[in-house]
Amino acid sequence: SESVRHTGATGDRQKEGGKINQSLLTLSRVIEGLGKGAAHVNFRDSKLTRILQPSLSGNARMAVICCTTPSELYLEETRSTLKFAEGCKLVKTCAQVNEIMDDRSLIKKLQRELREARRGGPDKEAMEQMRALEEKAQVAEV
Repeated sequence: SESVRHTGATGDRQKEGGKINQSLLTLSRVIEGLGKGAAHVNFRDSKLTRILQPSLSGNARMAVICCTTPSELYLEETRSTLKFAEGCKLVKTCAQVNEIMDDRSLIKKLQRELREARRGGPDKEAMEQMRALEEKAQVAEV
C-alpha cells in the first residue's frame, strides 16, 4: 500500500497512491469473499479485480507473494499485509488442464477410462460406470 505519511507524496503522486490503496482494498474484499465462499463477489469495483477475476475465481493456480518488514516504523502495514495473506490462503481454485481433443484422442481416453473401470472390481457402481463408458466409446467411434 501507499502511505502518504511515509512517502511524503503530494499532488498527482498522492492521487495515484490513493487509487492504488483503493484497488488493494477492493482486492482484499474480493479475496475475503472468495475465502469465505460468498454467494456473490463483486469484482467490478476496481480495474485490478476485473483483470484478476478469471485467475481468482476460475480455472487457475494462484500464488500470492506478500512482503513485510521487521521495522517498527511499518508495523501497521506489516500487520495488514499478514492479514491479507491469511485471507489468500483460504481461497480455493480448481486448476485443470484445458484440453481440446480430436476424435482419435477422445477414443483413446475413453478406452483408457474403460480399462481402469474394469480393473476397479465387479461391484455395481463400477459396472454402471463401465457401461456408461462403453456407450461413450461406441458413440465416439461413429
